[in-house]
Amino acid sequence: MIMANDILQVKCDICAEIAHEPYIECCECETNLCSSCFASGKEKGGHKNDHKYAVRRNDFPLFENCNWSAKEECKLLSALSTYGYGNWEEISKSVHTRSKLECQEHYKKYYIEKVQYSELKLIPETEQSLFLKPLTPYLFNTELSTNPPRNNQSDQLLAGYNAYRSEFELSYDHNAENIFNIEDGYSDDDDDCMDALKVSLVSALNTRLKERQRRYKIIQNHGLIMPNKLLSWLKRFDSTLSRPKSERLLPFMQFMTGMQFDAFMESLNLEEDLINRIVRLCEYRRNGMRTLYSARLYMQLKKDNDVAYKEQRYATSIMMKKFDSQSPVKHKFYFGNAIGKRYRKASLPLDIIDLPGFHLLSESEKSLCSNIRLIPRNYLEIKKILITENNKLGFLRLLDARRIVKIDVNKTRKIYDYLLSEGFVSKP
Repeated sequence: MIMANDILQVKCDICAEIAHEPYIECCECETNLCSSCFASGKEKGGHKNDHKYAVRRNDFPLFENCNWSAKEECKLLSALSTYGYGNWEEISKSVHTRSKLECQEHYKKYYIEKVQYSELKLIPETEQSLFLKPLTPYLFNTELSTNPPRNNQSDQLLAGYNAYRSEFELSYDHNAENIFNIEDGYSDDDDDCMDALKVSLVSALNTRLKERQRRYKIIQNHGLIMPNKLLSWLKRFDSTLSRPKSERLLPFMQFMTGMQFDAFMESLNLEEDLINRIVRLCEYRRNGMRTLYSARLYMQLKKDNDVAYKEQRYATSIMMKKFDSQSPVKHKFYFGNAIGKRYRKASLPLDIIDLPGFHLLSESEKSLCSNIRLIPRNYLEIKKILITENNKLGFLRLLDARRIVKIDVNKTRKIYDYLLSEGFVSKP
């Protein structure tokens, strides 16, 4: 009995097991026997153990000057009918004894180019195929056409995209077609069940192919072949939307075209920019300024004042060190008992007015972020994480906050003390 997975597999008519090579074929009644049944002289039906027999092996070559056996040829053709032409990786796994390149070259040589048997000549011969004409040379380099861009060192940004064929080397869900690798050996009583199964498999395959095409359409509409260009484009919004928020908006690409998504991101960027400008203007008004000229003058004076204040504090610290080193009491206290200690420079408050998330802070939170030099957007994320952890456990310890938040421990302590004083978190 011929099996679907191997054309040359036969079953023993006595024990119904697969008859491995070499097996026995009866020359009188065409009964197939395995070697064990033949050695024990078993009989069945019209077959007698004194019939003439022949030993069958499939290790002979089918083509001249070829080292492929008939068994390998049948495995190759069976795998081709299952996986289709071009899927040489799966075909080589079915053949077992040949590599992917060997399968490809053998099929091309003996079944397409140099067909030795007329039964295999499926493509009709033409004048062009029999008498090859010299090709007209091209005016451009044809090397790129024979070797299109792939995922190699020279084309790292293309992510395996073949620009000449508009497809990828490795498709999304590339194993979708393997859903049809099922046995065809079944009885006639199961026709209805098998038909229903095949319809279900076709429906499942169509669903997976639709998802593949949907993803390819998104890649085409938004130009996602080169992901580095997308990441460099998102840097434009770091000062307004911030990188985490921009990356969270990327899934909306599947609901918009390329132009719509660009307009969407630009509108959000403009909104954040307008909010920052409004906050800056409100700051000017609270300080008594009513013209843009006075606002620019205020900003320049504030900048100069910050620089002068920083220099003054630095000079004061130098003078204090010099005075402490000359004082015999303080010199012994600071330098005798605390050798190796250094004075830590106090940082100036951070100007957070133009930073993302400033308008979402309360007055006390603005003061906290400015003093600990923390960006408002990062503070809001830390605040959300700590409050969520507190709601989960019912309390929050400073040790847990330092374990969750990976920033300077002094900043974490100040944030924890503030949230504790405001009632956002509670001690155990």
